[in-house]
Amino acid sequence: MEILSILIFFIYSLIILGILVYVSPLFSAFIMIFIPAVSVYIFKDEAVVFLSIMQFSYFGIQIFNLHILLLVWSAFIGVISYAEVLTWYLLREPQRVHVAGDEPKTLVFKIKDFSLKLYKILKGEKIKVKP
Repeated sequence: MEILSILIFFIYSLIILGILVYVSPLFSAFIMIFIPAVSVYIFKDEAVVFLSIMQFSYFGIQIFNLHILLLVWSAFIGVISYAEVLTWYLLREPQRVHVAGDEPKTLVFKIKDFSLKLYKILKGEKIKVKP
């Protein structure tokens, strides 16, 4: 493997990982796609030559820098999606558990509850006050 390719992919991975940890997972996904796209747009020939450099061959299968870039992308997409799901799960509001006798507090229920309490007071019974 060329040392320059290893160094470029290492710096690229560190930039994405740093943005993922310290800024935002979605912003790191944007930067992950943006850096190679801009480099291909600005440095057309150099970027195409860099991505088409063959790193090694394993049983006749040739591995180019493009394949390594796709491997890095797939790894970081997995990490980013896991971070987003975990963040959503930890920040969501807990569900309220309804008790069997507890009804939702709608306007009709409040009026019904008020009239029942008023009926009990006028009848002379004691009412239970919920805290």
